[in-house]
Amino acid sequence: MLSGKYTIDEPEWADVSSEAKDLVAKLLTFNPEERISAFDALKHPWIDKFAEAGKVDTKVAARTLQNLQNFRVSAFSIK
Repeated sequence: MLSGKYTIDEPEWADVSSEAKDLVAKLLTFNPEERISAFDALKHPWIDKFAEAGKVDTKVAARTLQNLQNFRVSAFSIK
């Protein structure tokens, strides 16, 4: 990500919807001028689709949180 390049070809992405992949791509846009804002991200169709608390899959949410934590650790440990 430090070079602006990433891939979503790993097996973890196989079951991820195209809407979710679109949001991730917009959040990971390298150029800050082109990157989606937090405000706009919250209005993204994927967020709207799952915004209701009753629709949250707790297993998926826990796995997502763990993946984000792992990404954060690995992103900041690169020298």
